[in-house]
Amino acid sequence: MKKTISTLAFVILLGGCATAVTKGDRVFITPSDSAHLSNCKMLGQVQVDASIGGLWDKNQQVMEIKNRLRDAAAERYSEADTVTHSDLNVGAWSAPDAQAMGTVFKCFNN
Repeated sequence: MKKTISTLAFVILLGGCATAVTKGDRVFITPSDSAHLSNCKMLGQVQVDASIGGLWDKNQQVMEIKNRLRDAAAERYSEADTVTHSDLNVGAWSAPDAQAMGTVFKCFNN
């Protein structure tokens, strides 16, 4: 019983830590077809590891991938304020692709 409780507590803590944005909290994330991008300056692209299948449910996986994109955009481009994401290919029975691509923009205060 003690081992089960310890394992459950570890999984809950792991899940709580996994979705935290560390550096990218100032970066807005949007789909790549957003009308929001029409007046933005493109800065470049970022790629993140998205091979996290089996660790969380699909919603948590998508949130983690988006947070990784936000962090990568902030780390690589100091003036970044927006990042778009590619299709994450997360289906009911499939894990995300191994890599996720994002395009980084400066959209605000141009």
